[in-house]
Amino acid sequence: MVSLLSFAVWAFGASLFSSEPVMYAACALVFLGLGGPALLADSGEISGRKVRFCLSFSLAFLIYAFLWSVSWLSLPTTLGEIVGSSLGLAGFALVYRGVMQHRVSIATATATLFLWHTIGYYAGGFLFAAIQGRGPGAISLGWEPSTIRHCARLSWGLCYGLGMGLGINRFFHLSRQS
Repeated sequence: MVSLLSFAVWAFGASLFSSEPVMYAACALVFLGLGGPALLADSGEISGRKVRFCLSFSLAFLIYAFLWSVSWLSLPTTLGEIVGSSLGLAGFALVYRGVMQHRVSIATATATLFLWHTIGYYAGGFLFAAIQGRGPGAISLGWEPSTIRHCARLSWGLCYGLGMGLGINRFFHLSRQS
């Protein structure tokens, strides 16, 4: 749900922002404010550490979003996405490993986050293109162009959120095991 809300900023409000970086920042703010509370149930954190968990998530996601955005805006290609994801997710893992004392190795944490994030991100991109009638999975919808654009963008948010959420959940599970 948090990812859908974040991507709704892009889907419905992209024209309200002065630039792409400002729009990305607005999308990230949704994750920063709602991501931690949304993950509390899966975090395994006890009641006294919930605020710390949410603040840690915000810091971790801020680092991830910053590194991904800088990489993408500097190199707006698949390479930029991959470099940004790798560096950003490593930063995410480092924050949780340090602040929350999760002891899974950085390599394992980054690989786990990267795998699930990448599956969600690229599945979302595939669905985004398909809903717009592009790419190998192209479908033809008889909807208004704005409806197609909104649904395409939200579908990317849904897939991204599922992938990122599963990656974070798996990271938490591995951390509890270690």
